[in-house]
Amino acid sequence: MNIRLRKSFKPLWLVLAMVTIVLLGRCSEVDCPLNNVVAVKYGLYNYDGESQTLQDTLTISAIGTDSILLNKAQGISSFLLPVHYTSDKDSLILRFSDTEGDEMIDTLCISHTNEAHFEAMDCPLCYFHTLTDVTCTNHAIERVELVNPTVNYDTQENICIYLRSFIE
Repeated sequence: MNIRLRKSFKPLWLVLAMVTIVLLGRCSEVDCPLNNVVAVKYGLYNYDGESQTLQDTLTISAIGTDSILLNKAQGISSFLLPVHYTSDKDSLILRFSDTEGDEMIDTLCISHTNEAHFEAMDCPLCYFHTLTDVTCTNHAIERVELVNPTVNYDTQENICIYLRSFIE
C-alpha cells in the first residue's frame, strides 16, 4: 500500500514545482516604456509672455529632408517635435500662413547632445538629449528662449517661441 501512495503523489509534486518556477519567473519581468520616443515641447507666446493660441496655420519641416513634422496646425498653443538622434543639430522651417494666403517663413536651429538611455536588456535603446542652444530668424518669430534643456520621457516645455504681434 505504501508504494501505491508514493506513485500517486509524483504528478502533484511535478505540478507544484512547475507552478513555482512560473511564478518566480514572473517576478523578473521588466516594464519597458510603451513609447520610447522623446520629443521637444515648444510653447507659443505673444510678446508679453502670455500663452498664445495660434489662429494662423503652422507647417514645420526639417531642412534637408522632405519630411513634414507638423502639418497645417491651427488652434494650438504648444506642440511636440522629435529630436534627430544621429546629429547634434536640428534645423527646422516654420511656415506661418494666414487665411488670405500670405506666408511668413522662419528658420529655427536647435543644438543638442545625444545620450543613449538603456532601461533594461529587454527594452529597446532610447536617446535622451540636452539642448545647448536655440536660434531663429525673425520674420514671424520675435525671439526664442530655452527654458528646460533636458529632453527625456517628461513632457515639460523646453523652448518658448515668442511671436510677433501680427501673427495670430
